[in-house]
Amino acid sequence: MNKKFIFCVVWSIMNISIFSEVKKEILSNGITFIHNHNPNQPIVSVVIFLKMGEIYESKKCKGISDLLQSVIVKGTKNRTAEQIAEEIESLGGTISADASEDYSTLSVAVGSQYFDKAVDILSDIFKNPTFPKNEIEKEKINIIASIISRKDKIFDVAIDELLYNLYGKNHPYGRKPIDSVKTIKKFSQKDLFTWWQKFYGVDKNKKNVVIVVSGDVNYDFAKEIILKYFSDIPEIELSDIVYSEVKPKDKYVKKKVHFKQGYLMYGFISPKINKDNLSDYLSLKLINAYLGGGMSGKLFEYLREEHSLCYETNSFYPTQILDSHCVIYLGLDYNRIDIAKKEIEKIINQIINGEILNEDDLKEVKRKIKGRYLIDHQTNLQQAWYLGFWEIIGMGYDYDQQYIKDLDKISISEVRRVAKKIFSSPKIVIELVPKRK
Repeated sequence: MNKKFIFCVVWSIMNISIFSEVKKEILSNGITFIHNHNPNQPIVSVVIFLKMGEIYESKKCKGISDLLQSVIVKGTKNRTAEQIAEEIESLGGTISADASEDYSTLSVAVGSQYFDKAVDILSDIFKNPTFPKNEIEKEKINIIASIISRKDKIFDVAIDELLYNLYGKNHPYGRKPIDSVKTIKKFSQKDLFTWWQKFYGVDKNKKNVVIVVSGDVNYDFAKEIILKYFSDIPEIELSDIVYSEVKPKDKYVKKKVHFKQGYLMYGFISPKINKDNLSDYLSLKLINAYLGGGMSGKLFEYLREEHSLCYETNSFYPTQILDSHCVIYLGLDYNRIDIAKKEIEKIINQIINGEILNEDDLKEVKRKIKGRYLIDHQTNLQQAWYLGFWEIIGMGYDYDQQYIKDLDKISISEVRRVAKKIFSSPKIVIELVPKRK
């Protein structure tokens, strides 16, 4: 088949709006309500975003948001954990609660005919959790086991060490997960109720609660049901974000580990998502997609395929509310670490100097990001998540469509400017090598 024809078809698909009809309204009680009408399938998803996560936690509270979200679906004043699970299963649906560094979510997905019932269950969890003591202890065991198991995964050991050195111990992104084991063990039922009261309410000024409905229900009905079950949630005064200023310095850390292989990781402080520095943010997203992106990425092609230096390599640059980080990593034979460092530095310098990542590369990277974007929006739940994500981090729900358009506007000169700015700044390099017997 003609490649030009394929490209035109893909490009046409990419330019079709994913959302048929999206509306936003600030409800009378301060909740931000977003509705995406998608009548293509008789399914509906509801995602609630809350400004609650690690960036709001002090050292003494580290891990409490994660624990709370793990337990909040384990019982309410009206339903036991078993009843919640049975009711959702009887509707053929799913329910979940998650916590991240910057925000937390509650979500449910069901057939659209069960929308009212699903929101009833979700609101009961939101407003009436009981945090059963036995469930708290179970989740503590699970969370602590997950944290301790990080020492057996070489990537986790490397990234924990890198973020600690990049941000410092007083920054929420820099605190090591293992340090939260002591605090998690101490959290009581009372502590969870106190934390829940601080965040599970509406601060009208800070717009801390976003509810997204996406699927086969019309706007008026969706709004009616949300108001029916969420009109009585209390007002709160949201806590401030807890963090220290990031002042990185060039640092090289060599650590002996119990693994047989070696690991190399580079980290750079990078732009947070902000309307005032979109060019830097978007340019680095393109650079990251060029370097990483699996088998088609420059790191994989050059370090693994051409030079056989490593068994895995990639890069990532997460979208975060506070200063983010761009990370390059590779797993390899520890005897080849010195060679690998020279080759990584070579790639970085070539990008800065414009020797690689040209106009054609940039066009290809943009197409790759657009394709992944479409795939990430296939379901109502995914669409609801993205609308809520952009809203809760301050960019507005409609940036989900604008994001791709803004990426298209980034020029090769902007990419090179940002590459020089980021990769010439102080960096942290982590080298993991086996302990010698």
